[in-house]
Amino acid sequence: MGFPKLNIIISIFILPSCYGATVFAAAEQENVTEIDIGVIVGNEIQTALELAAEDVNRLLASSQLRLLLHFQDSNGDPIQAASAGVELLQRGIVAMIGPQTSQETGFVAQLCDHAQVPMVSFSATDPLLSSHRCPFFIRLPHSDAVQMRAIAELVKQYGWRKVVAVYADNDYGSGALSSLSESLQAVGSEIAYKSAIPTDANRVFITGELYKLMTMQPRVFVVHMTPELGKGLFSVACEIGMMADEYVWIITDGISTALDAFDASALRSMRGVLGTRSYIPRSAELDNFDSRWKQRLGTQNPGKPGKLSIYTYYAYDAVSMIGSALQKWDNRVFSFSKSPSNGTTELKDVKIFRQGDRLMHLLSQTDFRGLSGHLRVEGGEIAGARYEILNVVGESGYHKVGLWTKGDAGISEDAGNLSRLESVTWPGGSRTVPKGWATPVNRQNVLRIAVPIKRVFNQFVETTPSGKETVVSGGFVIDVFNEVVKRLPYALPYKFIPYRNIKIDDLVLKVFTKEFDAAVGDVSILANRSNYVDFTQPFSESGLVMVVPIKKADSSNAWAFLRPFTLSMWIATFAFFLFTGVVVWVLEHKRNKTFRGNLRNQVLTCIWFSFSTLFFVQRERIVSSLARGVVIVWLFVVLILTSSYTASLTSMLTVQQMEPTVTDVQTLIASRAPVGYQTGSFVGRYLQEQLGIHPSQLKDFSNPEDLATALSKGPRNGGVAAIFTETPYLRVFLSTHCGYVAVQPTYRTGGFGFVFPKGSPYVSDVSRAVLELSESPEMQRIQNKWFNLTVCTKAGAQVESDSLSMKSFWGLYLLTGTASIVALLLFVGHLLYRYTRHSPVPRDASISTHVKSFVQYMDQKEPSPSRKKILRMINSNNMNYNRENTHELGVSLEGSAVSMRATIATCGPSSEGCSTASSRSHSVSIDLDGDVEEINHSNEPSPPQHEG
Repeated sequence: MGFPKLNIIISIFILPSCYGATVFAAAEQENVTEIDIGVIVGNEIQTALELAAEDVNRLLASSQLRLLLHFQDSNGDPIQAASAGVELLQRGIVAMIGPQTSQETGFVAQLCDHAQVPMVSFSATDPLLSSHRCPFFIRLPHSDAVQMRAIAELVKQYGWRKVVAVYADNDYGSGALSSLSESLQAVGSEIAYKSAIPTDANRVFITGELYKLMTMQPRVFVVHMTPELGKGLFSVACEIGMMADEYVWIITDGISTALDAFDASALRSMRGVLGTRSYIPRSAELDNFDSRWKQRLGTQNPGKPGKLSIYTYYAYDAVSMIGSALQKWDNRVFSFSKSPSNGTTELKDVKIFRQGDRLMHLLSQTDFRGLSGHLRVEGGEIAGARYEILNVVGESGYHKVGLWTKGDAGISEDAGNLSRLESVTWPGGSRTVPKGWATPVNRQNVLRIAVPIKRVFNQFVETTPSGKETVVSGGFVIDVFNEVVKRLPYALPYKFIPYRNIKIDDLVLKVFTKEFDAAVGDVSILANRSNYVDFTQPFSESGLVMVVPIKKADSSNAWAFLRPFTLSMWIATFAFFLFTGVVVWVLEHKRNKTFRGNLRNQVLTCIWFSFSTLFFVQRERIVSSLARGVVIVWLFVVLILTSSYTASLTSMLTVQQMEPTVTDVQTLIASRAPVGYQTGSFVGRYLQEQLGIHPSQLKDFSNPEDLATALSKGPRNGGVAAIFTETPYLRVFLSTHCGYVAVQPTYRTGGFGFVFPKGSPYVSDVSRAVLELSESPEMQRIQNKWFNLTVCTKAGAQVESDSLSMKSFWGLYLLTGTASIVALLLFVGHLLYRYTRHSPVPRDASISTHVKSFVQYMDQKEPSPSRKKILRMINSNNMNYNRENTHELGVSLEGSAVSMRATIATCGPSSEGCSTASSRSHSVSIDLDGDVEEINHSNEPSPPQHEG
């Protein structure tokens, strides 16, 4: 009885092939299970897979299994790869190999996860592809993240500090950049610039991009792209002189693995290039495979010699890995279930491999020696990465100059730990290690930068006459821009062109129409301007403020005593006085007779006690410990409040106070007073559109002196009531003009920024340099150079309320409020506890009855501790007597006082009765809320005692 037929389809997707479909058919044997494997590859990879299938089938002969190859074509397109993957998964495959590119692999890996089919990749190196994201994914080549560590170690070996990353503008190219950046940072280097080359870029684009790279100071370039794109890049680089001395080019295995297939012309243009490539040690098995592969390829394609690559060995090992896992399969149970996907999509026909987890577990235990070396899977990848360092020497090819081993401290000549590489041929044929940077090459196209020239505020832009022309010689803005250009990763040739039109909006339009390449000056970043041009990050904060004259404050106001505190402060203080008085009344009412009486007396006592603490003249005696704690905290708060009030009021009445003539914009609008602003700025439009000031109120002035004169005249004498200016100008204005002050609030704007045309490639680089400068001490040095604020410092302060507010005292109020609430809660809690133990109201009574009873209990007078003690003493004495003495004790209670009269008769010891005896009477009057008030003693004859 034969075994049931079993189909295992392992699909391999790589670059387009001239073959439509090739099938390696198994010999028909009754008791042999055929295992179908789907493959679409080029000649070299296809031949390797056929040889691998033959070798695996010999190993599986004892298990009565045989692999059968089926080929599908993805044409290098991720969408076609996904479609082919779906078609194969619909057949019920149990494993997948490929595709070749990382983009294709990403699509197919997700499909395999859905079908629970293990996938083995022999070429995808994108770090984003991992077993963490795709649980059924295993790859044989090492991730680009590992390769970038090798490149970073190479950069460290030669002491280069900055590199330029040149990469293909796709997932493969950009996927490794973050790993390269992290690896370089770990060795003290960094990526100075990133240049993305589209995969379909022509020579014109590549030439322009390389010319841009020529202007940069760094001369170390790391190239990560496909072989075809790399050949075009180095052809242009050689043509324009970038393969000369001082240049360093490092290629990744995307290009280095294809060096054997490059012609002499391509190798000539790459002379001096360093590269990294996975290291595969030579072995007898590898030599035998090479011989078989060449023989088979020559038979299948006579006259078309092929080139072996490391991916050929990885493809062979991928089939061997699956065969090794199948050898451990203890039964031939391979079952499938329907896909849970609903609807009409093709995914609904995908078959789910039920034993996928088990096969994946066996693949994860792989530990054998393949053509590519020792294969041991850790975390979905092969452990023990090694990269060889190659040096292209020209038409003759390349040679190995070193080896990097994962985990080692550095690069070595072999697998050991040597500290240096072999001699390297650098671009230009030099044997001297390049320093990694050089003076940039200036471009012929110099940026024409417009600089607005004004007659005012020369601290921002300073000009000097040079014959009939005006030359931009300095200023805060100019110094900032020059420093920013120094921080760019490339040279930026430019020249300043003075622009005399004072309207900044017109200058912005000139940049928009490309009459100027950029604009540098005190140009504010505004939303409407950003519709036409791009601004860099602001190099100076800005905002619109109102400036008004200041006058001496009138301290003779009858209500001046209220000024030390704000209204909210007065309200809060008054509220806490009342609150503290109420809390003390609650805590003392039950015990202290001072806080009892009719309602009127209690209210007056409560208010009097609260406000008497203001002068520390309270005379009420506090009995409760909780109340004493509350009062202590409150007295501390009162002490701080009175001290602060006294100090503030003293300052207001004795020190000369200045106040603005106008306090807010609404006053200007209501009074229709004239308002001034600087000619040519956006301020006039802003005042009309945003603040609602009528155009008839606005007056423009050309210089700060005219503004100051108009302010000093005032609106009644033909001047203005206030002026509006930007905060950078405010510092200059107030440093030279006293008697004026800026009034809050400040209306925020975007700040000062540099202007470039829409889509300019310089915006991001200049913005980054602006941020770097802003974070450095150099910016402060430039500001100190151009702005002197020591001439009139008293005018530079913003006008704010000098009254004390809750911001300064909320902590005190929180302290006393917390103390009062805690004491109140403890008191009520203790009272509730006692009430529940002795409550005369039945437990099943209504809530209102309980509440009423509890309120009555709270209002009930409670004996003081001294009264309780006396009553206990009286009760004790009343019960203790002996047979020899007769005690007569009388006690009367009236309110809070107790009167006690005791008569003691003394009899002789021999008498059987007490017919005659002497007696002594004691009379005591005690105030139960205080001490003993009166004690009287008298000797009285005892009344006769009669028996019976």
